[in-house]
Amino acid sequence: MSEWDWGIVESTWPLLRDATWVSVQLFFISLLIATGFGLVIALMRLSPFPPFRWVAAVFVWIFRGLPALVILFFTFAWFGPKYGMTSFQAAILGLALSSAAYKGEIIRAGLIAVDKGQYEAADALGFTKAHSLRKIIIPQGVRVMIPNYMSNATLLFKATSLAAVVGLTELTGRSRQLANSTFKPLEILTAAGVIYLAITTLLVFGQEFLERRFALKT
Repeated sequence: MSEWDWGIVESTWPLLRDATWVSVQLFFISLLIATGFGLVIALMRLSPFPPFRWVAAVFVWIFRGLPALVILFFTFAWFGPKYGMTSFQAAILGLALSSAAYKGEIIRAGLIAVDKGQYEAADALGFTKAHSLRKIIIPQGVRVMIPNYMSNATLLFKATSLAAVVGLTELTGRSRQLANSTFKPLEILTAAGVIYLAITTLLVFGQEFLERRFALKT
């Protein structure tokens, strides 16, 4: 067994750092798009109009049922050549679609959990649907959404590693390249694992902060 060589991590750190930044950008952009789309899906699922509910239910059924890897392959193979998308853009689209199906159900569960009396109070005060959602319903539903939302966000960050299969040089893709070129796979992949663990730990701390921030005051 060869000696453990941490010097190789130091020498390749600039490449690992840049690849980590690609992963972080991919995560945040995908998360923002997935959250916005998930809110739309949740509202459609709760709509009194059956066609809206049907379309949203089909979307959730498809994109929760398909593996994220399959969705990434599809967005890259279809939208790349057809619309000139880069690997980065196709990866964002694929991850956002996959995550939006889960976000939609998480947001829907949070909205359903709000007491019906809050909806009735908003109607009695003459609030529009949009105003009551923004000022009353969503802020209260957030308390219920946070644990599942943040857990799913953590899964989304780890899923950015799948983007390597569509040619994007994010952290996992770069780590594989460096492991093959340096013949030091254990050191390189251990460093990548530590980076992933550090970022997911920050997300866990973020969840705890948000839970305290939105906790009911007694």
